[in-house]
Amino acid sequence: MLEYGGRKIYDDLREVVSPKHTGMLVWDMQYDIATKAFNFREILANIGKLLPVARSAGAQVIHSQQTAFDLENECPVWIRQRMWNAKVDDPVKIPLRTIEGTRGWEIVDELKPLRGDIVFQKHRPSAFVGTDLDLILRNLGLETLVLTGVSTEGGIEGSARQGLNLGYYMVPISDCIGSSDKEGHDHAVSYLQKNFNMSLSNQLIEIWGSS
Repeated sequence: MLEYGGRKIYDDLREVVSPKHTGMLVWDMQYDIATKAFNFREILANIGKLLPVARSAGAQVIHSQQTAFDLENECPVWIRQRMWNAKVDDPVKIPLRTIEGTRGWEIVDELKPLRGDIVFQKHRPSAFVGTDLDLILRNLGLETLVLTGVSTEGGIEGSARQGLNLGYYMVPISDCIGSSDKEGHDHAVSYLQKNFNMSLSNQLIEIWGSS
């Protein structure tokens, strides 16, 4: 632990991810999104091992759930972006995904939220844009977010950047994140490794298991 100006600064990983002030974010592990990841089975297994350890240690588990706006309620920029992502030339050709109430919108059965977990809906590839997550974290006195889920180059990297700007310790877990775009995933991992306290699931299991 470092101190500067009377303020404590967490230094090593054990301090940063202490369950007393840490939330574990399970990002968009939904049928319409996560199952498309090139490493879905690997991250599913690793997140599945980490979740019970987090809960047992007292870290707050938080699930995001991407929820698409109806196109009638979507802004033009994001209609265009959704066309771009889907590689189509007309809004009517945009595939229907993450529509609330559908099977594709649901979190995969293996990682279903349990009593005590927090679930929040979102509409953008950011944990903080248009959501109550910042308020929830501050209400609970949480200072660190452990990042797991899909997609690495989308919501994981974007949320890591924005969370840091908001004053949170952001800890991506390299063997618990993935994407349908391996090249994009690899570029994002390289960036995250250089700029964040990226860790492995077994490191957290060792730390939280001894808490």
